[in-house]
Amino acid sequence: MRNSDYKTLSRYVSSYLGSLKTHEVCINDQEWKYIEGGKGEETIVFIHGLMGSKMLWRSFMQHYVADYRVIAIDVPGLFLEQRLKTKRHTFRELSNWLELLLEHLQVDRCHLVAHSVGCGVGTHFASTRTSMVSSIALLNHMDVCSDSSVYGSVRAIDGYLDDTMPEALDSLDAWNNLFFKMFYEPPKVPQVIQRYRYRSFMKNYGGFVRVVEELNELKPMALSYLRKLKCPVLTINSTHDRFSSDAFYETLKQQLPWGRHEMLERCGHMSFIEKHDQVVNSYKEFIKNEGLALSTPAMIL
Repeated sequence: MRNSDYKTLSRYVSSYLGSLKTHEVCINDQEWKYIEGGKGEETIVFIHGLMGSKMLWRSFMQHYVADYRVIAIDVPGLFLEQRLKTKRHTFRELSNWLELLLEHLQVDRCHLVAHSVGCGVGTHFASTRTSMVSSIALLNHMDVCSDSSVYGSVRAIDGYLDDTMPEALDSLDAWNNLFFKMFYEPPKVPQVIQRYRYRSFMKNYGGFVRVVEELNELKPMALSYLRKLKCPVLTINSTHDRFSSDAFYETLKQQLPWGRHEMLERCGHMSFIEKHDQVVNSYKEFIKNEGLALSTPAMIL
């Protein structure tokens, strides 16, 4: 096992020994789980991407509990195992859901950290509820300008990653291949965990297809959400992110010329896992100096 794998495993285990606790809240007759910790006056809310969950943020959140209240949520539809019962999974509906959740948690204003497709939820929320968002960090924003993105269709995931992949994620090997494509240097994950994730994916495959199709309809609007942002913005992209291109990174800088923009070398789509310390430090610096973020020139690391 590599040293980086030991560090990843250590962070994961230690995240369960801290102050973060799992809670439930009822919204429109559905129970939703979230992770919460910290005692700060300001709140940071973490939004995962497609096929992700609140659990991905645990070790990342631990770095901020001393100074902030931190909350990670399972986003309907993006979290495979739970979807909205009566609503479509559009960024508008997901923003409405997020507003209701924050109302239940008595959060009037917060900082947002979003990853991948979750960036669409975050930017829509921040651009339509400006009084509720102090800042937003967009980690590996999904490329919404390319025809070959996860927004297109389930099959587009396979085609975009590798022409040699199977037409569908219909085997554990195909699932492992997709996982490996998420990283520049994939961490070691026990096969028992991979099998569990794969079975969960296949169990919820029909719902996953529905969500992707509904999100696809919103793709043309994604750039407009970016243009309407008024709060301080940090974007972090990666040189080896197969879900986002260098061209889209340039688009982010053009759409957000007053934001802070960072490019991580030798890193894949899961930047906050693969380059954990670097992303933690970048976000700490950003949120500490958020008042200066609007005047900070873009930079590439």
